[in-house]
Amino acid sequence: MKNDDDFDIPEGDFIPGIYNYCDAWCERCIYTKKCRNFAMQGEMEKEIESDKRREKSIEENKDFWDQVNKTVEEAAELIDEEMPLDKNDDFSFFGDTEFDEDAEDAMEDYEKIRQKAKNHDLSKVSWGYEKAVDKWFEDTKETLKIEYSEEKYSLSITYPEIVDENILKSISESVELVRWYHIQIWVKIQRALSGYFEEIEDTYLFEDFPIKDHDGSAFVVLLGIDRSIGAWNNLYSKLHPERESIKPMIKMLLWLRPEVEKMFPKARTFVWPPVDF
Repeated sequence: MKNDDDFDIPEGDFIPGIYNYCDAWCERCIYTKKCRNFAMQGEMEKEIESDKRREKSIEENKDFWDQVNKTVEEAAELIDEEMPLDKNDDFSFFGDTEFDEDAEDAMEDYEKIRQKAKNHDLSKVSWGYEKAVDKWFEDTKETLKIEYSEEKYSLSITYPEIVDENILKSISESVELVRWYHIQIWVKIQRALSGYFEEIEDTYLFEDFPIKDHDGSAFVVLLGIDRSIGAWNNLYSKLHPERESIKPMIKMLLWLRPEVEKMFPKARTFVWPPVDF
């Protein structure tokens, strides 16, 4: 196999920096032909293995995200009925978990900014959400059986008394969504908060930047939160015995969403990739 330095830089009609504000889910992305990172990754992967899943058509992935967005919209009505937010909801206990070494290593900026970001409520609740999701999958592993096919790059799910293939496929896709985003939400919140605090510390350095990195990171956070809410709502509607254990996850995400929007008011209007492309 070639060394990293032996690979040629791919040429193409790439969008500059498109990979800066993405969720890194290349298998589900419809912009891979515009991404230099993906092209470079593809050059290396040719030396390792063929990636069959990434041969999915753009239309198939569009259908996938259309269905996800529909689920997100449907979530609102059920959430209002089944689990309305209460001003007395207390999520502080989710922030009591000690940060492990891997999480500490992810914080690479100045110590003061890192600590400020880590101690922010958004950070604490998103970290609590990550740990709660890990625990949920651990607690349900005897009933919600997950198998991952290396050959097909896909998840398959079995659950007691559910035999309908379409329902199982829907559950599998929701599980895949939750697992993909649950770690990324905390990581991207750290980047958004760190960038925000860094800009406050040195406003002059960033005043000429037309695109704010923290807004781009918050944009990805909100994308992950929205899709995770839709995925959890789908699991809530189909895995009836797990409903009570699913509610805290949805409530944490419902708390995070408006708080992220409040902290980063321009995140929802952040356009990426640029419309010119």
